Amino acid sequence: MLLFPSAKNSLLSAGEEILASVAALKAADPKAQPVAFWDFDGTLFEGDCSEGFTALNQEVVPGLVECAVNAGWSRMYPAGGGFAQCWEDYQQITARDGVEAAYTYFVRIFAGAPAAALQEMAEREFGDRLRPWFFKEAMKLWQQLEAGGVRCRVISASADFFIKGAAGVLGVPATQLHGLRLLIGDDGILIDQPGEPVTVGRGKATLLQKLLDAPLGLSGTCYLVAAFGNDIVSDGPMLEAVASAILPAGTPFAGLVNARGPAPAPAYLRELTFTRRFSS
Repeated sequence: MLLFPSAKNSLLSAGEEILASVAALKAADPKAQPVAFWDFDGTLFEGDCSEGFTALNQEVVPGLVECAVNAGWSRMYPAGGGFAQCWEDYQQITARDGVEAAYTYFVRIFAGAPAAALQEMAEREFGDRLRPWFFKEAMKLWQQLEAGGVRCRVISASADFFIKGAAGVLGVPATQLHGLRLLIGDDGILIDQPGEPVTVGRGKATLLQKLLDAPLGLSGTCYLVAAFGNDIVSDGPMLEAVASAILPAGTPFAGLVNARGPAPAPAYLRELTFTRRFSS
């Protein structure tokens, strides 16, 4: 059971509390479509699927950027040993220009490659090598919400063509998963132009609203019932947007995973602990 601090009832699981709000919402508006938004890296997935990470036994788990460079999908870095220079450039950009510029760079290096091929590579990696690194608690909660009628969606700072590759593991259509995009030409080739918004910080909240304004395959009014993230800087605006949503009935839930909120922490943040097996 996922336990969290709660002024209402510390014994309720996050899923039970959210579904109780969903039941109240449905009673007030039978056509309501409840939606939950998730960050991916560090929230659903235990490591960083783009960067890679180090397990407790010091085993290095390569990320999808390294796999894609080694497979020859980057015109900027050669397949043979090019990732070492790519990683050095990425760290320098992070230090000089910040994480938004660095995350965007990690996507732009694949301009000129076919988006479908990169997504297929990610599907294979998530379905096999990376599958054990999804948080079991997160997967249980995701499945509990989906089974309870909540449409779960991902907004990630990792590449859109990587994140969509996790659809099979999560058991949802790839259209419910969203990452940092490059524009795609009519021929399916990635163009060296990021799509807006860039899904970091405020960009996540902006995309959340766009998705609500044009929901795919949903009828009725969409209501924000939950959001989950692990980083107050990158995910905070998305969590705040959900926490401040006004529902006809029930209360939205904003969960901060394996991290402590700022001091003093906003009252809307609920701290969740998912079991970790690695240290970064």
